[in-house]
Amino acid sequence: MLRGEVEARPRTSGARSRSNTLRTLREFTRNTSYILRTCLEHSHRLSEEIQMSTEVVLFPPRATKLGLRKHLRSLGYLPVQHLWSWPKGSVHFHWFEEEDFKSTDGVEATIYPTSEEERNNYKAGAWTLHTRTRASASRFDKEYQNHTIRTARKMFGGDFYNDWRGKNRYVELWTETKSPAGRGIYLSYHWVLQNVRAVQRALPQPIEVPSHGPLAELTRLHDPVRVLYNALVPFAVAALEHFFSQTFIILLRFDDQARRRLRDQTRKVEMSEVFALSQGERRIEELVAQWYSFQNIQSVHNAFYEWFGIDVWKLLRRRKRVGRRISVLERRLNHLIEFRHGIVHRFELDFGLGRDEISELLESARVLIEVFVDHLEQERGIKIRDE
Repeated sequence: MLRGEVEARPRTSGARSRSNTLRTLREFTRNTSYILRTCLEHSHRLSEEIQMSTEVVLFPPRATKLGLRKHLRSLGYLPVQHLWSWPKGSVHFHWFEEEDFKSTDGVEATIYPTSEEERNNYKAGAWTLHTRTRASASRFDKEYQNHTIRTARKMFGGDFYNDWRGKNRYVELWTETKSPAGRGIYLSYHWVLQNVRAVQRALPQPIEVPSHGPLAELTRLHDPVRVLYNALVPFAVAALEHFFSQTFIILLRFDDQARRRLRDQTRKVEMSEVFALSQGERRIEELVAQWYSFQNIQSVHNAFYEWFGIDVWKLLRRRKRVGRRISVLERRLNHLIEFRHGIVHRFELDFGLGRDEISELLESARVLIEVFVDHLEQERGIKIRDE
């Protein structure tokens, strides 16, 4: 039988079923490969951070586990669990300073039983103190790592080794140029953008569909990836809401003029809120932030204009590149918020939403945050981002 005759013959339902199965398997394989590739990229980034972290290890000749533990607790370290595998008997601690946003990651400390090799090489005793700060640690974190080793060495003796600088060399410090407000806003800025970028990198590919026709619409309707795309729209709005609300709280905490205005407020406060304030469970700035909705553009403008004189509308009317297009940010934000409201309040899903479109919506959130940070740095002199 000729090849042309076979191709001209209508396919049976069994043939169509096999074809659909093969197409589904191809899509599954492609998406699985994409997910594995993304996981490998994250693994490489984690490996890079581990390599850029700073480890300082003290080998005291006469320290006990209890003595080292008491020393760390006296410095404000708290017991934690560790993800890595350590020798049996190891105990783990973490220090973090919340005051004035001094810490970004804190300091990790582990007391572990010294190996036979370490005993011989470093004239160490039974227990060793290991400290680590991550690449993203603040100057204050690095300084406290030095303080931890310095005080432990004074108490227990021994040499220490810095994996970057060698024997008995402390972590090199730099001049801190950020104010408490700048450090606080940076933490929110870094946290939000880190997660937005992570989602953008991990976006799976949708099932390939014909360009038009009823089959195209049916395929989109039953593609779980497109449902996931829609679910990420509220995520993008939540990223903006978190950044703007946290930035408002931080500015209100450190802006002198806003603090004077706060003292003149005459709003009534619920007794439950008074109790939370008196117990230190909440801050007054968080209470004020509740007066505004940070999911509403007008409300965001009101909050920042009333307290700090920041014209959010003026910032939003700028034209910026988002993805491959240049558009007015206000339109972008309006579209994003209306899209979110449709999903959350009416469960209106757009099955025509593609990977490029949802990536652009996420990019819109990132650009809006960058524009606002630009204003704080350039117009108000608050250093936020690293050089």
